[in-house]
Amino acid sequence: MNRFTGLPATAAIRHQHTLLKTANLTQAPDFTKYSPVKPIKEGIAPYIVETMKAFPTDSRYINQQHYYQNRNILMNDYAKRSPHPVSLMQLAQYYDDSSTLTKQKIINSGIFVKEELAIRIASKINLLQSLPFNVVNNFHFLQVYESYYNIFERFRKFPTIKTMEDNLNFSEFIRKILQDFNSLNLPHLIMGALECTIFDLYPRDKMDELLSNLLRSRISRRLIVEEHLSVTSNYVTGKKENTLVLGDIFQECNALEYLTNASKECEQFIKNMYYPSIPLPELKIEGSKDLTFYFLPAHLKYLLGEILRNAYEATIREYIRKGLKTPSPITVTIIENPDTYIFRISDQAGGLIHSDADLWSFGKSKERARESLNNFHKLPGLHSISIYDDIADSKTCLSPSMKAVEPYMNTSLAHTTQWNINKGHYKLEQPLIELLQRPFRYKLGVGLAMCKVYAEYWNGDLRVHSMPGYGVDAVLTLGNLMKSTAKKQLDKV
Repeated sequence: MNRFTGLPATAAIRHQHTLLKTANLTQAPDFTKYSPVKPIKEGIAPYIVETMKAFPTDSRYINQQHYYQNRNILMNDYAKRSPHPVSLMQLAQYYDDSSTLTKQKIINSGIFVKEELAIRIASKINLLQSLPFNVVNNFHFLQVYESYYNIFERFRKFPTIKTMEDNLNFSEFIRKILQDFNSLNLPHLIMGALECTIFDLYPRDKMDELLSNLLRSRISRRLIVEEHLSVTSNYVTGKKENTLVLGDIFQECNALEYLTNASKECEQFIKNMYYPSIPLPELKIEGSKDLTFYFLPAHLKYLLGEILRNAYEATIREYIRKGLKTPSPITVTIIENPDTYIFRISDQAGGLIHSDADLWSFGKSKERARESLNNFHKLPGLHSISIYDDIADSKTCLSPSMKAVEPYMNTSLAHTTQWNINKGHYKLEQPLIELLQRPFRYKLGVGLAMCKVYAEYWNGDLRVHSMPGYGVDAVLTLGNLMKSTAKKQLDKV
């Protein structure tokens, strides 16, 4: 029985991550070589029993009732509703043309977010259910599927928001969702794509399209949620009127400051990777150095940091390979246009060593996919984190706060920031930034592909021009968000 749709799937085998003893992949081993009439040695029988089950033992959602619930609640109700396109201004101005804050606006915002998130996540569950079973049955995609269903169930079951107290409870509820095991969907999506490439389970172009779709939707959902948290925090702390066109989660960013901070992080990574006194590339910044513009700080930090990271790594590698006296400089040219902002990051590190197709793909060639997946698995504890860990913890006597933090204590996603809505300041966990801050030796191979999705999301682009034997120009273009504040969009709010 296919656990996602309820249809027969006699050949389906659900793999368990605990099964992995020596392999770096989470694909289930081939048990067909064992004869069912012969005794199986080395205690492997319990694993076979588990993998042959129609439903995961610990799942709260994929069980004997899943098909009926999926058909009657998700498919016949939520999946038939269309998500609502909204503009940045609507989110920031609390869904009307006035900048004045009122209690009813905050309550209406909560009502919208509760219903909209359930509808949007239902459409993505429907998308995952349409995938071949051996794709969504991959350990990592299964984590995403379970996570999405978890979010869907929690949103649809949350009590109706009628009062400000209801909305405060809802705000705490959605903050926790942004910080619990659901925050690991980003690395799970990428690792799932890499594994499906290695096993030829899904064409590369379709996998790239799937991940781009899911990532854009993820950004949109987080924006809607974070804007509501900002709205609520502003009202509770006594703010009477909104003065920022794009809302508080967007900030006026100084280009020079963000580039300088990114370069300092890259320099520290290089020192940690090699030795503290290693010569470092000079960073030259030219053009519109006084540029400031409104943007999401975390996204800008990730985009500039990831691209500069590649330039620094390639420059140091070329410096060592050629035995140069000093590393060649890295030059950033900032160009300001009415509709766009351009960052051209140029190095003299000899050009690209990988094919153009691999640069923009989440699937990669099989060889590069194995390399990337191997490095993902080296990130401390990340690959072993499962939604089932959180479910298991809930059956113990851990406190509620410990249950949320415990799965991440020894992982690269361990930094969870406390948030108090009554203080008017919050900082949500950013899995994107945690990926950026991994050690240099863990090269994941998906940085440019990720950056391209985020750049295109903000009406921009990312292009790379390689000059073999000389160097690389990476050209990041970001749209001027102030030019599109009123434009209603679905996956680009």
